[in-house]
This record gives sequence, C-alpha cells and structure tokens, in this order.
Amino acid sequence: MQKYVAQRLLLAIPTLFMVTIFIFVLLRVLLPADVIDLIIGEYGRNDPTLRAALEKELGLTGHLYSQYFDWVGISWFWGGPTGLIQGDLGESLHSGRPVLGELKKRVPVSFELGIWAQFTSIGFSVPLGVIAALRQDKFADYGLRSLGIMLAAVPNFWIAVLIITFGSIWFNWAPPINFQYLTDDPVAHIKIMLLPALIIGLTPSGSLIRLVRTQMLEVLRQDYIRTAHAKGLSQNTVLYKHALRNALIPIVTVIGIGLPQIIAGTVIFEQIFIIPGMGRYLVDAVNNLDYPVIQGLTFVFAFLLLISILLVDISYAFLDPRIRFS
Repeated sequence: MQKYVAQRLLLAIPTLFMVTIFIFVLLRVLLPADVIDLIIGEYGRNDPTLRAALEKELGLTGHLYSQYFDWVGISWFWGGPTGLIQGDLGESLHSGRPVLGELKKRVPVSFELGIWAQFTSIGFSVPLGVIAALRQDKFADYGLRSLGIMLAAVPNFWIAVLIITFGSIWFNWAPPINFQYLTDDPVAHIKIMLLPALIIGLTPSGSLIRLVRTQMLEVLRQDYIRTAHAKGLSQNTVLYKHALRNALIPIVTVIGIGLPQIIAGTVIFEQIFIIPGMGRYLVDAVNNLDYPVIQGLTFVFAFLLLISILLVDISYAFLDPRIRFS
C-alpha cells in the first residue's frame, strides 16, 4: 500500500507541472485581455511611460517564460524569486496581499461547505437509492426516479434564489450577512453554512439516487446474494453487509471525484450567501484579471482533485477485500 501511494504521489508531480503550464498559457497568451489595460483605464493606455512603470511595479516585465519560471519557482535555483516549489503563490496585483495568506483563511471555509454538501448528498441519495432498488417498478421506485431526474435538472442556485426571495417576502427572513467563523461563534457559523450546504447537495443527489439504484439492482441479482439468503442470513445483513458494500465502489468513485467539483462549484453560493471562500475570491480575481490569484486557485483545485482521486483508489481495498495494490 505504501509503495502504491508513493508511486501515485510521484506521478502527481508531472501532472501538476502540466497544469501550471496550461494555466499560465491560457491566462497570459490565449486570453485576449491585459490586466495593465484594465488598471490604467482608457485614458492611460496611450501613455507608454505609465504602462512601463506599472508593468515593472507588478513584476510583469521580461519574457513570458521568465515570468513562468518565477511563478513556479524554477528560477529560484539560480538566484531568482521563490515560487510554487517553495509554497509561494505570489501576491495579488490589486491588493498586494499574499495569495497564500488569503487562501489559508478561505480554503477551510470552501472545504467545509463542500464537505457538508457532500454529506448532505450522500445521506439523502444512498437511502433513497436503496429503497428504489428494493421497490423496483413500484410506485416508490417511479417516484424516487422522477425525484432524481428533477433534482438533476433544476439548477440549485435557482432554488437558493427562490428560497431567499420568498423567505424575505413571506416570512420576513434573510440569510445572515455578517459571516462568522467556527472558532469565533460556532452556533452562528452553523446557521450560515447549513442552508447553502443543503442546497448545494441537492443537484448531485439526483444522479446519485439513480446510480445507487442501478448498482444495487445489479448486485442483488448476483449468485452470492442468493447464496447468502439460502444460508438463512437476515435481510439487513444481506442488504448492508454484502449488497450495499459491493455496490459502493462505483458510487465512491463518483463521490470522490465530485467533491472537488462541489468545492469549486460553491462560487455562486458564496456570492449569494456572502461567504468568504475560494469561489468568491476567484470571481473577484477573474473580474480584475488578477493573474497570481487565478493561477494559485486553479492550482489548488487541481491539487485537491488529484488527492481526492488517490483517496478514492485507496478506499477500494477497504470496500472490497479482493482488491490489493501491489
């Protein structure tokens, strides 16, 4: 197991390296916009002196490959500035604050919101998927499948807007505006995070309900399930110890890969509920073409995805004893 994990971590290095190249080329070469033009405005674009001074101040002078080396940290080996290799994500072009310092405050918020949403999705979809499989082609099955299709089709941010709008009109209610961290006020923090977490978890629940149903139906038809019933094992033992456990492998795959997507997808909800997470930080950075912030956040999202995939692969051995990593 340790050897397998070490190999996967080593393979993640070239993957992240390719991610950095893609991010940099997309922002600095292919994007038809320039942060300097955005900062100096329409009247300053014809002033080459002002433009050159601003480029020097923001560290945007020199060739693009040298700027890439500075960001990644490769130039550090021959006396250049530190970069990603040393954990330095640079500084915001607009606020001047270190990107890493901002992420230390925002990553836990977005990660917590994503974890809560994932638990909501799992706790909602797995039991309903099992019920739909056990009641195949009956009223409950048709109703739960229809519910799954509806949840997958309806945008969750639209539900959030409706809840806030009608909550304020009918019940004179609105979500808290002032965000409270868990360490400052746990009760207020839970009140702020609970509603967006529940709503975010609704959309993936629709697909998971149908996936759990399909996997359970496939497993329940296997010979070892009939053998377990023939041995006189109880229905709950057969269902939860044998059937559900073997049906979980593709489900865990979808859940594990979907967690970083849920965390990245909290952008809209952090805007709606005024939550200071990575998503809201990324929206502001994109509006301002803040290169270091966009590059740093995209790199963090890619890193989270790789770690999530690794954890999913490792979990296979615990779900199915027949799987071994050698």
